[in-house]
Amino acid sequence: MTGRDAPSELLEIVSGGLGWYWDGTAVTAPAAWTNAALPDRTAALTHLAWQARDAESAHPATHAASRLALAAAQEAWAWGVALAAGADIPTFRLLPRWLAHDPPDVQLEACVRLLAAARTGVLPAAPYRCAVCPADQNLHLVVHVRCTGPGLQEWRCGLCVRLPTDPDTVPEPLDVLYRRQPGRDDDRP
Repeated sequence: MTGRDAPSELLEIVSGGLGWYWDGTAVTAPAAWTNAALPDRTAALTHLAWQARDAESAHPATHAASRLALAAAQEAWAWGVALAAGADIPTFRLLPRWLAHDPPDVQLEACVRLLAAARTGVLPAAPYRCAVCPADQNLHLVVHVRCTGPGLQEWRCGLCVRLPTDPDTVPEPLDVLYRRQPGRDDDRP
């Protein structure tokens, strides 16, 4: 159903990444994925998004790869609805500009998430950790409203939930308090 066939070697890399994902280890983009042309990586994402178009999205998309996977699956779903309604539209395909702002490792993780969704029927949950610091407990889902499209969702710990969206606007007293917390890195964003 894709407008451009996904290169089989890239789909093999995604399939291998699924093994890492099930094991709970980080998905690392190999050189073959990173060096592949953006249109080829886009074709792989398109192919997997089409397969995962009917997957349930039961979890919030709170990091870059989960947001990319969700957006691609939703786009494929909308195309599927249009095709089922008899719309005269071209073959489903995502454009490389969809992926241009995301690094290759994020693109690969999004593809792995789509493959997992195609096989299980549910888009996998994003990691449960704070978007600002490495905390993985006492998390709150924060939604930032955007002008168009869905809001940006992210997990924030009890301390970071008080931080403004733009890290450059953190007031000095709050920054000092943050740095005094045990287990916090001084080189946070």
